[in-house]
Amino acid sequence: MCGIAGLMMRGGLAAEAERVLPMVRAMGHRGPDDSGLLLEGAVALAQTRLSIVDLAGGHQPLAEPSGVKLVANGEIYNDPELRMALVGEPFATGSDCEPPLFLYRRHGAAFADHLRGMYAIALYDPEGGRLLLARDPFGIKPLYYVETDEAVAFASEPQALIVAGFGGGDPDPQRRAELLQLKFTTGPATIFPAIHRVLPGETLVIEAGRIVDRRRRAALPSGPPRRAREPALAE
Repeated sequence: MCGIAGLMMRGGLAAEAERVLPMVRAMGHRGPDDSGLLLEGAVALAQTRLSIVDLAGGHQPLAEPSGVKLVANGEIYNDPELRMALVGEPFATGSDCEPPLFLYRRHGAAFADHLRGMYAIALYDPEGGRLLLARDPFGIKPLYYVETDEAVAFASEPQALIVAGFGGGDPDPQRRAELLQLKFTTGPATIFPAIHRVLPGETLVIEAGRIVDRRRRAALPSGPPRRAREPALAE
């Protein structure tokens, strides 16, 4: 379990560490082994890390030579297959979260369609001027965001956004009742009116501090069940 957080400011404002470090401290329990912070123009990316894969070399944010950077919470199960398909790319670490960088260069905002695993990813493309937030199709890894007049901020936990001054206020009574009855809230809404969750399988595209596009990836394949003999299905 790791934690990720960050923001993209509006109106030409620069991202400041003071807006992000409270989120990092609030998620220290999610990643006791390491932490990383990137400030680049209007964008900030941060991670608290629980080291599991590539203990020595998996420090985040991760970057590729053209400048794309990411922070991630999760595990990419098809990392070995992706590295074989991406042969020739200049991998710098053994982290299973590094292939999405090169998938983005090849597939753009559809990069997450090629991932198999549980993940919440924030990817920043400085050349394209956009920040992407992606969550696995089953919604195993959490990711929350707030869109205000000055920024879009995100974090792995609502409390991290609240302590940083994003999304405070009284809980929504209807959502609070839903949480108490079901032990969770449905859809993108949370008990905090300003805080929303990235939906399972969703990728948000953020430019100039505004959400400009949303992609959605289904958890299960479409169509009826496929019939075949056991050896073929096992393969």
